[in-house]
Amino acid sequence: MKSSPVLRPISRRWPLALLCAVQSCERFAFLTILPLFVLYVQDRHSLSAPTALMVLAIFQALSYLGGLPGGWLADRKLGVRESTLLGALLLTLGYGSLGLDRAALFWPAMGLMVLGHGLFRPGLHVLIARATGHDEQARERGFLWHYLAANVGYAAGALFGEWAHATRGWVTLFAGAAGVSLLSAGLLWVSLSRLDSDGADADTPAERRTAASRHGNMAAVWLLCSVAVVFWLAAQQAGSSLAVFAAVNTEQRIALLSHALPLGPGVFASLHGLIVIAMLPVLLYMHGRQPTRTGSMTNILIWGYVATASAFALMAAASLRGGDAGRVSGAWLLGCYVLLSLSEVLLAPLGVSLVTRLAPRHNAAQAVGLWFAGSAIGNGLAAVLGLCWDRWPHHRYFAALAAASLAAAVPLLSRRRHLDWLTALTVSAASQPVVEKETQTMNPTPNLEPITAPLATPDTVEPASWSRMLLVAVLILLPGSLMANMALSLPVRGVSAIACGLAVLVCGPYLYTQALVAWARRN
Repeated sequence: MKSSPVLRPISRRWPLALLCAVQSCERFAFLTILPLFVLYVQDRHSLSAPTALMVLAIFQALSYLGGLPGGWLADRKLGVRESTLLGALLLTLGYGSLGLDRAALFWPAMGLMVLGHGLFRPGLHVLIARATGHDEQARERGFLWHYLAANVGYAAGALFGEWAHATRGWVTLFAGAAGVSLLSAGLLWVSLSRLDSDGADADTPAERRTAASRHGNMAAVWLLCSVAVVFWLAAQQAGSSLAVFAAVNTEQRIALLSHALPLGPGVFASLHGLIVIAMLPVLLYMHGRQPTRTGSMTNILIWGYVATASAFALMAAASLRGGDAGRVSGAWLLGCYVLLSLSEVLLAPLGVSLVTRLAPRHNAAQAVGLWFAGSAIGNGLAAVLGLCWDRWPHHRYFAALAAASLAAAVPLLSRRRHLDWLTALTVSAASQPVVEKETQTMNPTPNLEPITAPLATPDTVEPASWSRMLLVAVLILLPGSLMANMALSLPVRGVSAIACGLAVLVCGPYLYTQALVAWARRN
């Protein structure tokens, strides 16, 4: 009886550390090839630059979208452990096939990597959630450590890839990626054995008792993943519009102690990752000083979207101050990257932590796959929005991103109490079996009377009236019908298209949220 409280923290701490190392190795291997991928297919497979960029975009989109079928396979067929390990091995085979430098193996290698990412990403996040147990604070810290490990692997992999290509060639580059990916599979195997000994996969009676709330929880997961599309859209700007703004519209030198230091686009690109790595230990330290949750997790996500909107509002102001046609100080971009890094630290690890907390156990990997599908959609929207970079003034481009970020916070703000109630209900249901087990250990006499606790739902669970939803829908349908009317002049249809887009941006999240709530209540 005395050994249990001593062994439990150790058995949970070591699998989490190993899983973070697995994620760091996987990111290292992937970032070894990603920055040089376009150059590689041009050099070794004679593809043009536009074709290579298209192949890279499709490959990344399929890797993220593959999380949906991969999560389904993990939940329903293979199991989370098996699918994650299989994904790591497929990634190793993919990198190794590229390392053989055979033209016939290029497309099979790409397919293996897409399948590997689709299985690996959802499963690893579910394993991290299980390794942290039922404590909400421990789960958030676990995902913060996981995100820190991923960013360290990201930076180290890019540096290794540049060195390997410059000094040893493509074969050494892909051989290094395959070796590190194989190391991640080995570490994953060790961590899975530790999780087996902890019994983390056993279904709990509380999860079976809360089966009635699963539909409501999945509706909340859909809401979080839907608004996360805006986060991924904003995060993608660091490598697209902000990189172009740094090269064309930002002064290339900064005065520091009577010395002029060069500031190229590469400096700003690396600055974003360095700020994220610097912020994560600070957030972990502050998080560790709080023994219990003192605020709402939904509030933290809302502030993350507010920080994103503030970053692009700052860039809109910089564009109005001269960045539309000329160059402005690099301090504007520095402030933008600080705010973007803060929003990324708040939204990426804590958002997926909340998704794994709310998702029912039999849909956990699918929920994580849905989160990464939102990333694919956000990246696609970033590519579409990028077509407007040369057509719009820069301040309008950044203002649209700021408005989208604020619009993403609206459904979270309107559903804040409901999301907090679901989170509290899930946490209490998950921790109840631990209390019951300790009680039965101290008193082996079974308690035949069922333990029931009244669960008061918040008043925000009620969906909005149909008349209000119809009124909001009219704001979208009216300009949309004018846009589709071919008899109207082109300027009228253009203005209607802009009005319809703004209505969808502002009112769409509200309608989507209310529809999900209505669907969840019916089921």
